[in-house]
Amino acid sequence: MAIDTTPPQGPFHLTSVTARPIVPDEEAQWDELMRDVHPLGNAHFPGHSIRYVAEMHGHAVALLCFSACAYHLADRDRHIGWNTEQCMQRRHFVVQNSRFLILSKKRRRNLASRVLSVCARQVRVDWPRRFGFEPLMLESFVDPVHFSGTCYKAAGWEQVGSTRGFRRDGREFYSPDSHPKQIWVKSLRTEARDWLRAEAMPEPWRDFEKPLPPKRVADRLGVNGLSSLFGALQSLPDWRRTNGRRYPLGCCLAMMVCAHLAGCETLEQCEEFAATLTQRQLQALRSWRNPKTSRYEAPGKTTFFRIASGVDVELFEQTVNAWLSDADMSLEAIAIDGKALRATLLNEDGGAFAVNAVNHSGSSPLFCSSSPTARGRNWPPPTTYSTAWVASTERS
Repeated sequence: MAIDTTPPQGPFHLTSVTARPIVPDEEAQWDELMRDVHPLGNAHFPGHSIRYVAEMHGHAVALLCFSACAYHLADRDRHIGWNTEQCMQRRHFVVQNSRFLILSKKRRRNLASRVLSVCARQVRVDWPRRFGFEPLMLESFVDPVHFSGTCYKAAGWEQVGSTRGFRRDGREFYSPDSHPKQIWVKSLRTEARDWLRAEAMPEPWRDFEKPLPPKRVADRLGVNGLSSLFGALQSLPDWRRTNGRRYPLGCCLAMMVCAHLAGCETLEQCEEFAATLTQRQLQALRSWRNPKTSRYEAPGKTTFFRIASGVDVELFEQTVNAWLSDADMSLEAIAIDGKALRATLLNEDGGAFAVNAVNHSGSSPLFCSSSPTARGRNWPPPTTYSTAWVASTERS
């Protein structure tokens, strides 16, 4: 199958324009056309992408590509209103129109805006089919030196600012560019901006949010928080010999606490988390400084293993809880209680259960649910509460 680039025959009706993703046999031709005709040429875009061909009566009139959005756009992020962590978790819900090429040599009035409108509707259908989730917003760039963005405005897009003069590069990802570009966005749902900056996204988008990078835990605490955590844990008795000791006890224990809060469960993950810490963070934790390079270095898995094997667990837990309380950073504790109806346990589909979650600081329930089957698709029940930290889970 090949893309038919011959001009459409007969009357030119904009209502006849359709858009479809290209098939694998058309990729080489699509790349060649984009490379030879588009001013920016072809490119290999990171992350998810879908290439489209817009047609009229089977004849191609435009080529487009929708791919992962830009990582850092100050004006776009200001327009959405999300914070840094929300951007990290929800950035993939914004899709970029990274290439747009009109094939018709004859100027066709309103053709470009019609193609953009048709593709915006088609992306909402094709993106979930391929990648599992529906995008909420589109973005694109317009070079004001050569274009005015009229077709985007006619298609319902909104200009929200401009770039700082950088362009995406296949090898370095971003490289300097002398021409700042206009930033245009289009919400695919009326509530898109509200959902992207909300404390909790609605279902099913919530299930596709990306986890925060582990090092964000250390960033949340800040240098002062890391220093105070080190001081609290350094007061614990150190059973190790002083000969050959590189890392203070408080340094290793503080890293393990941060790694645990970041979701790390093994010593290998603790080692990976420690390797992400910056020089300032390592300095705040009094990590070992290599005399040859004058750089602070994080401990490895073997060091963490020796610390974890010899530490007094109860004293360690008491010290961490005291530090959290003194630093006014008490983690939110949630009690979960569940009951099973004995008469239903032998059912073919499993037993009936009732679950309740209550915040220790208040009496109102955070979550209540009943399930007709413990092995069905509705179990375990979905989480409906939002909290920054969950310190402990109690089961009655």
